[in-house]
Amino acid sequence: MKTKILIATHGKFAEGIQDSLRMITGIQDNIEIVCAYSQQDIDYRDLIKSKVSEHDYSTLNLLVITDLVGGSVNNEFMKYINDYPFYLVAGLNLGLLLELVMRKDDLNEDLIRSCCRNSQNFIVFCNDCLENKEEESDF
Repeated sequence: MKTKILIATHGKFAEGIQDSLRMITGIQDNIEIVCAYSQQDIDYRDLIKSKVSEHDYSTLNLLVITDLVGGSVNNEFMKYINDYPFYLVAGLNLGLLLELVMRKDDLNEDLIRSCCRNSQNFIVFCNDCLENKEEESDF
């Protein structure tokens, strides 16, 4: 089953990362964003609840990706994780999003876990890369 991806972040991070994604992959019609707390006249708790409760799970999987584990946006989605059959991932970054989008037509729990593990390999303190290169050249 195909998957709808909902990117939900504090402020306009979701908007920015969606823009970067579009630069690389083009328009993605299965992606929606929530820029939480960026407008004062919106009750984001109600918005998040409606995004989860009104999704048609019979036609599309729902994958929610938030920016920060333990953050208020992620915690709002956590309230519904036992009531609705959606996937929730925290720790949004462009590498993770790219991999998930490229595999959106066959995403399942195991594949999402694999994408999360893969994205961890691309968080690197680059100064260590230079030090390792210097050590290798000494041999």
